[in-house]
Amino acid sequence: MELSFLTSKNIAEGIEGMLSPFSMAAMDSVLAFQATAGIHGDMTELGVFRGKSAAILAGRLATEEQLHLFDIEDYFDRPALERIGARLSFNVGSTLDLRRRRFARGGTRFCHIDASHQFEPTLHELALADYMLSPQGVVCLDDYTNLNYSQILAATFKYLFTRRTDLTMFMVTNEKAYLCRRKMFPIYAEFVLHRAISEMAKRGIDDVCIARTDDTPSYGAFYLRPKEPGETDDLYGKAIYQQFYEIKRHSPVIGAAAVVARKLRRFFG
Repeated sequence: MELSFLTSKNIAEGIEGMLSPFSMAAMDSVLAFQATAGIHGDMTELGVFRGKSAAILAGRLATEEQLHLFDIEDYFDRPALERIGARLSFNVGSTLDLRRRRFARGGTRFCHIDASHQFEPTLHELALADYMLSPQGVVCLDDYTNLNYSQILAATFKYLFTRRTDLTMFMVTNEKAYLCRRKMFPIYAEFVLHRAISEMAKRGIDDVCIARTDDTPSYGAFYLRPKEPGETDDLYGKAIYQQFYEIKRHSPVIGAAAVVARKLRRFFG
């Protein structure tokens, strides 16, 4: 298990809140991949509570980077979070009161949204994340597949398909959705397809598989999940869906995405 993850995971497990070991490992895998790809920038969390997921985020901050934490109440477990030794900014207030001018445009490489989970606030939080997100960054939505909060699904797809945005989904789990800029989709998708299972195993999560049963310019996300009892294949229904376990480049990889792609050639081998 990677040392930096083990440290932040141990701290996170001592903080009150709801974040499964699977989600800890998946989130940290994406963050570690960003580091490998040379993707830098601050991180932001909208909805923190005590700071369980913030501990995982903070564990992947570089020296010059900062984690900006926003919650409607001051419930932060500061002593636990400060043990990580990262630069943290604690902010109290409703996300609905936040405006784009509060953030540096394109200055955030990872934004975790875990606030009210209501429809209109989720739309607003996605708009904020879209504004602050760097060309290579990732937005992570909590409780995306929790149908107790089905409005998150509705708000997410309303934003993606009715607003002017280049965000697209590249991975979902049983708890979260991960989005990136469209030009970065081939790079993050290749990471999920070729590296996610082994990266989860490094973090103590074995018996993981990937499902992908469609791929279009509008949607081609992978589903990363634990294997079902008796399931042995790493790729769900590969004999039927084999054509979807390839990375098509629906749009050219140019600009910042091309720079990252060059850095990753040796990583993927």
